Amino acid sequence: MDIASASKNPVNPAVSAPPPWAQIDTVLFDMDGTLLDLHFDNRFWRELIPDEYALLHAHEPEVARQRLFAEMERIRGRLEWYCLDHWVRFTGLDLLGLKQRLASHIAFQPHATHVLDTLRLQGKRLVLVTNAHPEVFAFKHAHTRIGDHLDQVVSAHTLDCAKEEPCFWERLQAIERHHTGRTLLVDDNLAALGTARESGVRHLRGMRYPDTRGPALESAEFHLLESLAELLPDRFLHP
Repeated sequence: MDIASASKNPVNPAVSAPPPWAQIDTVLFDMDGTLLDLHFDNRFWRELIPDEYALLHAHEPEVARQRLFAEMERIRGRLEWYCLDHWVRFTGLDLLGLKQRLASHIAFQPHATHVLDTLRLQGKRLVLVTNAHPEVFAFKHAHTRIGDHLDQVVSAHTLDCAKEEPCFWERLQAIERHHTGRTLLVDDNLAALGTARESGVRHLRGMRYPDTRGPALESAEFHLLESLAELLPDRFLHP
């Protein structure tokens, strides 16, 4: 996929029908890997942080790397995995400062802003539901203005529960009331999609390419969008 020019990416709405928009009032969007390209996060966590943590422990760099990866695996899918404060304590690194080094890699997924603005014009309520720490959201908003395209932003840290856990979807109702039977969730996190489905969210879509430069995801349970443009009927893609 060409992230420099979304217009170069093939769009074929006939591949799968758009969601039944007459039956949907609220759209819940994930951030990283859904509205924003996961390439930034993959480079940050897979390359920059392991390298910086190894440098901090130059007397045993490989031991440090393995310790970091073991901690990632230990808490994967839990709120701590997404907690900026946890990783600052664990690594001793200035994570926000390091994120700034890669800021040029923060980018919207192809067609993301067009889809958001079109859905808003159609009267849909657009809510960001993210596991990202509020400070990480603020950092990315400063570089993309992503929040300007949304009606509400809800962080898992505000609810003290990750999206992979049922309590997230229960507590979300206290902040953002929505009819689960008339709600669409778009998320690259298959575990979060599964938990949302168990909580009653009726309409679900995943992302085949969370990292536009990475390998495709596969799922036997959920329809994965080749592109966010698949969400829109053809008349909204080609006015």
